[in-house]
Amino acid sequence: MSPNIFSQLDLLDWILVVSVLFLVMAVAIGIMLFVLMRRTRRNKQIAEKPVVQEQTVTEVPPQTADIEADTVLSPPRTSDDKDDTSPSLPIIPTVGAAVTVPESGQRPPNIGWQIAGLTDVGLKRELNEDSLRMIEAEMAGLGPYGIYIVADGLGGHAAGEVASKLTIDTIEQQHSENPPGPGATSLEEWLKQATIAANEAVLNHQKDNSDNRKMGSTLVMALVVGQSGYIINVGDSRAYHLSSTQIEQISVDHSLVERLIQIGQITREEARTHKQKNVIYSTIGERQKLEIGSYQVSLKPGDRLLLCSDGLSNMVSDEELLKISRQQPDPAKAIQVMVDAAKQAGGHDNITAIIIQMNES
Repeated sequence: MSPNIFSQLDLLDWILVVSVLFLVMAVAIGIMLFVLMRRTRRNKQIAEKPVVQEQTVTEVPPQTADIEADTVLSPPRTSDDKDDTSPSLPIIPTVGAAVTVPESGQRPPNIGWQIAGLTDVGLKRELNEDSLRMIEAEMAGLGPYGIYIVADGLGGHAAGEVASKLTIDTIEQQHSENPPGPGATSLEEWLKQATIAANEAVLNHQKDNSDNRKMGSTLVMALVVGQSGYIINVGDSRAYHLSSTQIEQISVDHSLVERLIQIGQITREEARTHKQKNVIYSTIGERQKLEIGSYQVSLKPGDRLLLCSDGLSNMVSDEELLKISRQQPDPAKAIQVMVDAAKQAGGHDNITAIIIQMNES
């Protein structure tokens, strides 16, 4: 074979090698682009809706209102909120009037405060998964007292409604079977044990009902006696102390944004619009052990306690809540104006609140 033929064969071999290399590079680039597109799509989904992860929670020791409860940061759990994709509805006034007496229809004699409670579905939810309950009684050695509860159900498809109602029903049953006794320690312990019982009830319900295995509830509860309020919370339902001049958030949210605030990564104003503002890491019905915030506050004549779900606190600023409270001396009217303000701001979630107002004299 002549040298020219060998030269031609070497050239063809070289062209074949280069062609194969280009083909391999094209395939590699294609694979990289495919992986990058999938990762981008996944990150976008995570940004739109937080991912539920495993977590560990612990109980928080009782604290006074002027000291924040210690919290243990755990991976987040979120409710199935879909505010950004829910259809907008026209703004309408609150349906129904505020409730100013317990379900029993009677109040103990000489009780030293007024009450008002109201729940509203909001503007973008078909179902109200919030629940509230007001229990009042009188006991020798304790005098008139009240237990006031707001629970915000999580899970969607009616599971949240079941969880919040089961939570408050269990607490009311605990009160009927084993009411609280005198003494600050006894009252705080009673609130904690009632909360643990509610958690057990929701956990057991999930075991027995496969359709409700991903449900839970937040909880904020106040026991008021004399001029003292004993408060617990689980999740991001809140308790506020309002006077004629200031508003103070008593409870500490068990939420991701609250932890970011505490370590200085974001401000409270930034938290209001944070994409992960609904991520909470302690809920009724999630685990055997709960992280429970416990607080105590002294109440003066004219002071108010406000218990509410995040459908109110996420929509209406603390400053606006104080402004409404100062403008509305009647607690029933004040609570209606607060709920209407949440709806005017968008009404993205169910809205529930209770006001306990200490008598002036």
